[in-house]
Parts: sequence; structure tokens; C-alpha cells
Amino acid sequence: MEVINSFFSNIKDKLTNPYFGTLILVLIIHHWELWYTLFNFDDDCTLQDKITFVREYLENNLTFRMFMWDVFQSIILMFLGYLIIVGTRSLAMWVEFGLMPLITGKIVNKNVVRRSEYDDVVKEREEYFDQYEEQRKNVRAFSKTIDEQTEQIKIKDENLLEQSKTISQTVKELDLTKKKLEKSQSEHEKSINELKLANDTINTLKHEKETKIKQVDYFTNIFFSPESMSFFNSADKFPPIIIDKVTELKEVNKWQAFLSLGSFFENGGTIGGKTLTEMIEKDIAFERGSREEFTPIGKIIWKYRNVFENYEVY
Repeated sequence: MEVINSFFSNIKDKLTNPYFGTLILVLIIHHWELWYTLFNFDDDCTLQDKITFVREYLENNLTFRMFMWDVFQSIILMFLGYLIIVGTRSLAMWVEFGLMPLITGKIVNKNVVRRSEYDDVVKEREEYFDQYEEQRKNVRAFSKTIDEQTEQIKIKDENLLEQSKTISQTVKELDLTKKKLEKSQSEHEKSINELKLANDTINTLKHEKETKIKQVDYFTNIFFSPESMSFFNSADKFPPIIIDKVTELKEVNKWQAFLSLGSFFENGGTIGGKTLTEMIEKDIAFERGSREEFTPIGKIIWKYRNVFENYEVY
């Protein structure tokens, strides 16, 4: 039973659907011969004759192409139907709510008011009156509250004025204390930075001094000990830094100037300022206070000058 009800309900939904209803109407109009013939066969026609007629009609007049054309026409007709519905409905609403009020306003006396407008005005006036009475009650209550609060505010203003004076004085004292503290902190930080800079400078100088002392001790032990004198009897046995410096002196023809400077340091006498300046620039000599002397490299070259005398530069 439920299957049958569902079947008929489905058919009813299809028939009441605007599109399917339009499609059925188009099929009935386009193929009216088929529907007319189904109910009006001649009395001498057999069942086989009827079936043959229906089959031939369907094969010739209800092809897939013609059916799709009917579907397309149904869509067009349904769209036109909706346009007609929308147009007529819009026209009716325009006449009822646009044209008729306009005509009424033109024809009827201006002193005559429609009942609906009058009822709206009366209702609106009553609402305004109720709101007005309610606001009057609220204003009376607010006025009383405002008077009480005004008195309280007056008392609080007097207390606030006294507190403001106290706070202002306290703020001034705090600002003065803050400035003194910032100044003290700035001076303290400056002193700390200066002390740190001095300590760094002292440590740097100390490190440089220790390094130079170690270098001097190292060179002294290696090149100036009695055991090393007999070992360094050839230029090939000296480190590259010594050989490079000797090569540099000989390439620029400053070997004799170097020997003159060594003789000056050892025996005294006179020496040209230019020669001394050139040797200082080449790290052969340096100034110590009010006098000049050889650097560690210069001392080594001077000590073994006899070995380097015959050293040929290529």
C-alpha cells in the first residue's frame, strides 16, 4: 500500500511541477492525433491494428530530436508564463499602490484623510504621549539624583583640590630627586667607563710589553746564545723573516746604510737623519725615549752581518 501511495504521490508532484505540467501540455498539443486516435478507433479495427498504428506514429512523429524540441519549447513557454505572471502581478501592485493613491490624492479634497493614515497618526500620537509621560517621570527622578550627586561632587572637588596641591608638591620633589639621581647615575657611568677604558689600556700595554719581552727573550736565547753562534754560520739556516729583510735591504741598496747605522749604534759618531728614518720605516730600528736602537730583527742581522755580507740576492 505504501508503494502505491508513494507512486501516486510522485506522479502528483510531477504533474503539479510547472515545468512538467508545461511539457505534458506541449506533448498533448503537438501530438493530439495520437491521443485522439487512442480513444476513437473504428469499430472494425483490431487490437493489432491499434498497436501497429501507435508504433508507426511513435516511430515517425515522436523521435528523440522532436522530443528535445518539445522539451525546449516547454522551457520557453514556462519562462514566458513566469514573465506574464510577474508582469501582471507588478501591474496590479502598481495600480493598487501607485496609481490609485495618486488618483485619490488628485481627486479627493485635501482636507479628507484616508482612514488608515488617520489611524496611524492617532496610534503614533498615543505612543509619543506615553513616551513623553515616561520621560517626564525619568526626568524628575534624574533631577533629584543629579541634585544629590552635584552636592557630592562639590565636596569631592574640594577634597580633590587639596589632594592635587599635595600631589603637585610631591611630583615636584620627585622630579628634583629624579634629576639628581640621573645626574649621579650619569657621572657614575662616566667614571665606570673611564675606569674600564683605563684598565683596558693598561691591560693592552701590559700584554704588548709581555709579548715584546717574550719575543726579545726568545730571539736572545735562539740567536745570541753561545751554542747558537756556531750553528748559524750560513744564511740558509735563518728563518724566512730574517732572510726577507736582508733581501729587502740589498735589493734597494740599503745594506751599506744598515752597516753604517750598526757602527753608529756600537761605536758612536754621526749618522744621517735620512738613513735613520729609512731604517725605522723598514722595522730595522726604533726610537726608545731620546735614543734609537735596533729592533730584534735588526739586532740579529747586525750580529750575523758577516754571514749575510756574502749573501747574494737572486
